[in-house]
Amino acid sequence: MNLVIDELYLNPAIFIAKSDVHRWGVFTSEDIKQFDVIQESPYMTFDGDEPLDESEVIARYLHQTDGGPLVYEYVIGFGFASLYNHSDNPSVAYELDVVNEVMRHYAIDDI
Repeated sequence: MNLVIDELYLNPAIFIAKSDVHRWGVFTSEDIKQFDVIQESPYMTFDGDEPLDESEVIARYLHQTDGGPLVYEYVIGFGFASLYNHSDNPSVAYELDVVNEVMRHYAIDDI
């Protein structure tokens, strides 16, 4: 494997705490600007509907991809990645870096 980056980024302002909405949530102690990276994390890939067939619980934490070249249909991110965007109005998006096998979450609005 020829990874280009040596270390994954975690924004020092974010933390996990109890949430009144979804048991656990990702919060920030400082403002995060639009397009700032929040976290880079490794991810696990799934072909087709395999994870949806196996568990409703796992399906809640999956991210569906665009299915482009070298990209699987579903991924599940490690670290805080699966806790982002359990909202009808998400403030975080992600991109897949298939070279480094990293899921990169970033702010789509000021947070």
